[in-house]
Amino acid sequence: MEIVSARGDRERTLSRATRDFINIGVFTALMFVIVFAFGMLGFIPAAMYAGFLLSILVNGMVFALFTARTPKMGALTIMLIIIEILFFVTGHWVGGIAVAAVFGLLADLVITKGPKSVKVRVPLAYALFILPIYVSPWMPLFMDQDAYMSQIAEQMGAEYAAKMAQVVTIPILLGFFVVMLIVGWLAGLLGTRVARKHFERAGLV
Repeated sequence: MEIVSARGDRERTLSRATRDFINIGVFTALMFVIVFAFGMLGFIPAAMYAGFLLSILVNGMVFALFTARTPKMGALTIMLIIIEILFFVTGHWVGGIAVAAVFGLLADLVITKGPKSVKVRVPLAYALFILPIYVSPWMPLFMDQDAYMSQIAEQMGAEYAAKMAQVVTIPILLGFFVVMLIVGWLAGLLGTRVARKHFERAGLV
């Protein structure tokens, strides 16, 4: 009987692990598509920031639902690393992968060991989670603004680069990062309300 019980426990553990990895894959793909879709607004430099904020708002609900379904240590780290790898493949800064590992771990710690209240835990974790996604792509600009704009001109044309240079400056970006964190917190809070039933089912509220 003990052997049968142990075998049953292993099968249940394997089943849960499989389900968790499926959730990671599905939600990672969904979040990346949302970021990419709203990022298309970047073809109009003046609309770029609006696209970022809209994707943060929408993904706040996706994030909350994911953490309700898969509140496991390491889940957010894996998700964020995969997203940054996809960004790297599409031409973004390779260092974003390392940044993702650090902030993914911090977000995981908040979700699994953080404040008891979901209304604090999820928004805080989400604010940490979005930092690599929306900050790391701009790191090359902070390192060498002229080289970054030259590359944009080569890829998108001189006219586009000139328009982008007007709306993408270091002071503007720093201000946007502050706004982004505020919107991220509010989006995470909204997400907890949307996904409340899932949190209740998981015993997290």
